[in-house]
Amino acid sequence: MSKRWFGGVLIFLIVLFCVGFAVFSSRARRSKELRPASSSSSKSLIDKPLPPAQLVDANGAKVDEQLLRNGRVIIVFVTTDCDACLAEGRFLQSIPGKRNDVAFYGVNPFGRRPESAGVAEKVFPFKVFYDDGNSFVQSMGINRVPVKVFLEDGIIKKGWIGAALTDQSKKSFLDWFDSLP
Repeated sequence: MSKRWFGGVLIFLIVLFCVGFAVFSSRARRSKELRPASSSSSKSLIDKPLPPAQLVDANGAKVDEQLLRNGRVIIVFVTTDCDACLAEGRFLQSIPGKRNDVAFYGVNPFGRRPESAGVAEKVFPFKVFYDDGNSFVQSMGINRVPVKVFLEDGIIKKGWIGAALTDQSKKSFLDWFDSLP
């Protein structure tokens, strides 16, 4: 009887593991389309205006939102304590100069103080701001980093979730970047 019970528990655990693996791997393969913070909504942020942002620079000075709303802009959400973000920063070193018509800015959504933006600027090849109060990242529905968002005149056009760590993902990101209007 105890062998049957042990076998049943073992089968249950194996099935539970497989279901859990399937759920988590399907989440990782989801579309790279940006979604609003409300997880119950399936509406995309693509073709919507950039939500209001309360960003500050490394000195604690409020950043004029028009900086993000004029022209073609890529906002890169990163933190300095994320290994994937640091690798992404090294990869992105050569990207901003490839197209003069696209400006890059970073947002540190999970930092504790404005000074974290200053630390990030030493790591990333673009100006990095701090999300004061985390309201911007919440309205964007961003709960992990790195994430890149392409805007045209303040309208969200495309998103890229994750880091370009492998040769294939780097090529994929460069194709995404080259496809920007």
